[in-house]
Amino acid sequence: MMKFENEAAMIAFGKKLGQALQPNMIITLNGELGAGKTTLTKGIGAGLGVKRVINSPTFTILKSYEGRLTLNHFDAYRLEGQDDDLGFEEIFDDGGVCVIEWPEFISDIIPKEHLDITIYKNEDNTRSLELKPTGKKYEDLVNAMKMTLVMDTSNQYLGIGLYRGDEKLEAILVNESKRQSEYAIPKLQEILEHQNVSLMDIDEMVITKGPGSYTGVRVAMTIAKTLAVIAPVKIKVVSSLAAYAGNSKPISIIDARSHKLFVGVFDQGKNIVEDQLMSIDEFEDLRKRYPDYKIVGDGELVGVESDNSQLVDNIFALSKKEEPVEQPDLLVPQYIKEVEAKKACY
Repeated sequence: MMKFENEAAMIAFGKKLGQALQPNMIITLNGELGAGKTTLTKGIGAGLGVKRVINSPTFTILKSYEGRLTLNHFDAYRLEGQDDDLGFEEIFDDGGVCVIEWPEFISDIIPKEHLDITIYKNEDNTRSLELKPTGKKYEDLVNAMKMTLVMDTSNQYLGIGLYRGDEKLEAILVNESKRQSEYAIPKLQEILEHQNVSLMDIDEMVITKGPGSYTGVRVAMTIAKTLAVIAPVKIKVVSSLAAYAGNSKPISIIDARSHKLFVGVFDQGKNIVEDQLMSIDEFEDLRKRYPDYKIVGDGELVGVESDNSQLVDNIFALSKKEEPVEQPDLLVPQYIKEVEAKKACY
């Protein structure tokens, strides 16, 4: 279920859906009068490149609009009890896209495979959408239009990636240690503008939760929390040590200052040694126990050159194994160093 705060947000979603549609796809729209079915259709038309103003076809039953694909907009409300053959089956297969309001009145002729969307009016005047794809191409459609924003500000890098489905649209990874708070928003804006995407188009945001820089971890987390307030976006978090490790078999290390390291040992994305804080001398003992594991992250601290170029892609890949955070406003960074400091007081 997706929630939209206003008409603009619903149109933005419709536009994204329209951009992903392929020939002969059928969308059925359910919802009470005034729910926003025609509003959503306007967004779909925008995504298909339709230039004409889209209005409800209530009195004409069908209106067609030319764009990248022809948009056939049906309103079947007046067809209740209609037994005549209106030739709609031919239109369903004419190479365009069909959007059908009040589909229950012609349900017997609508193909079994289609994308069914129900729009709910909420008490606070917002709208919620429920998508039910039937058939593989419609399941793929829903997955392919999901927009994911990845951001890592927890340590020496500023990493930002934008993905549609499994496709990477654009990503940056720059060494901006201690300046993430200054550059995170401008760099994010650059990517969104270059890809003609707005924050309202984002379906999920994936961030690193630490361990790392006290300020750095909070930069991406604050952006994610803010986005969750203004848009129907899901938030996922990934360990900063796991982000360097990805789905490989490494020892991941991050500079904890004062001759100490944050360390985690991973195998295909799973911790086999829990994330922890240790001295460089202690790390050498750990390293001997895992001689076949490469070192990733801040490898230069232990005399190893590390390739961290896949950091953003690693975070995206790992996010597929994570569930969205239920209450993003309660998110807190993972401060292993703080835990160790507390232990020292007892």
